[in-house]
Amino acid sequence: MRETAVLLVALVAMGACEAPPKDIYATDRNLAAQQAAPPPAPEPPPEGNPRFQVLKPFFREYLKRPGEAIPNVFLNHLGDFTPLPDLEVSSEEDTSNEPKTPLEYYDVDSYRLVLIMSGTAQAKALLVDPQEKSYIVQVGTRVGNRQGKVVLITATELRIEEPGRPLVIKALESPLTDLEKELQAVQEY
Repeated sequence: MRETAVLLVALVAMGACEAPPKDIYATDRNLAAQQAAPPPAPEPPPEGNPRFQVLKPFFREYLKRPGEAIPNVFLNHLGDFTPLPDLEVSSEEDTSNEPKTPLEYYDVDSYRLVLIMSGTAQAKALLVDPQEKSYIVQVGTRVGNRQGKVVLITATELRIEEPGRPLVIKALESPLTDLEKELQAVQEY
């Protein structure tokens, strides 16, 4: 029953029922008048959506455009509006002569390894220069005046690689070694 009602509503909405509605309370006199009157002529269906007529010339122009010219509305175009930075290009020869950080003033051998902090996400080490200033280094830090670079930090040693030179390994001395040096210094006096 319900399906039939839905079907009737759908047919009426689509205009499939052409018969005029009947008056269920009609008497014999009214029924004769309703049957004598010709049914009204159906209105011609409109050509498409009337609101489309406004857009029709623009749509035809849109269809003439090539596929590459159609913009992607989902693409982020913020890069088109950001200004480009002015970068000055400098040669590597000019920058290699002048040290960039305080760690690049002295030779690698003149630095002393004091402490290593390992067992963390990124191992770090404490280096002391000849003027007794301390610096914290990690893998990738530049050390020395020959473009040296820290390549590895383990629990007991620090490795520095310089181009064209052998690998420099700085190891922590055990506290016993320090005590032995002190004892030797005392015995010599």
